[in-house]
Amino acid sequence: MTQQHLCTYNVPLALIDSYPNRRLIIRAADPVEVVQTLTPQHLDNLVALQLLDIKAELEELDGWNPGLPTEMVLQNPAGDTMKLYRLCRLQRSHPVRVLLPIVAGFSNAARVASFLHLPVKLEGASPDPELMEEFSATLDFFLHNKAVCQPIDYFGGLLTSLLHNQPVTLWELQEEDPAIVRYVTDDGMETIARPPFTPQGEDLGTFRFELTKRVLEPDAECASCDFFLNCGGYFKWPDPAFSCAGVKQVFQRVREAAHELQDDLSLYPTVPTESAT
Repeated sequence: MTQQHLCTYNVPLALIDSYPNRRLIIRAADPVEVVQTLTPQHLDNLVALQLLDIKAELEELDGWNPGLPTEMVLQNPAGDTMKLYRLCRLQRSHPVRVLLPIVAGFSNAARVASFLHLPVKLEGASPDPELMEEFSATLDFFLHNKAVCQPIDYFGGLLTSLLHNQPVTLWELQEEDPAIVRYVTDDGMETIARPPFTPQGEDLGTFRFELTKRVLEPDAECASCDFFLNCGGYFKWPDPAFSCAGVKQVFQRVREAAHELQDDLSLYPTVPTESAT
């Protein structure tokens, strides 16, 4: 089986027939169009649905293909935060995740989603310096608010990785490694599965390898970074000059939280299990 067939493709609904026998995430703005377009044959390869308009007729999905993971993209977090309540009905029949771009107002949307027991994925690998305070406040909320019972990623996946000493990078945790997940633009171009969704003239199959070579050059910031095994140069694309000073502080706080959890867990005695006879 070729590498392309092992990938999952995020494809616009209009191009679904261009990717037969592939694992697909279908994205669309109109749930009515989704239900009318997808056939049982399409559903065989469908692993998730990505919705682009929280104001759409979500009721159309009630009872349709229950259990299908569904991601709602909140394109305007500051203006559409309270519309997250519309997802309460949808999550009765579908696992729902909220995707939030890291723009002004995203932290309040992350809080409301958490109070609604909705997992959150933060999107955007180079937070603007003026957003680092909001970014940091969201991390505090995730780590310390007792109402949080679903992950807020990056933070949730990173905490788990550090807690268990697993060298899993943000590329995998954020489902954006182009060797595994690819985004197909509306005009059919395959690219990295996060903004800016523009081709960089890269071979997507070797993208991570080539990026690692560049960011680990002796004078590069990544070469001396304690967090590279959990980052993998994630914040150096698309802007290799991005300063990671702010995100390093976030990594450090998550690592400290992981160490605290490890210390807490060490206080509990190990319970031996009976071996099978």
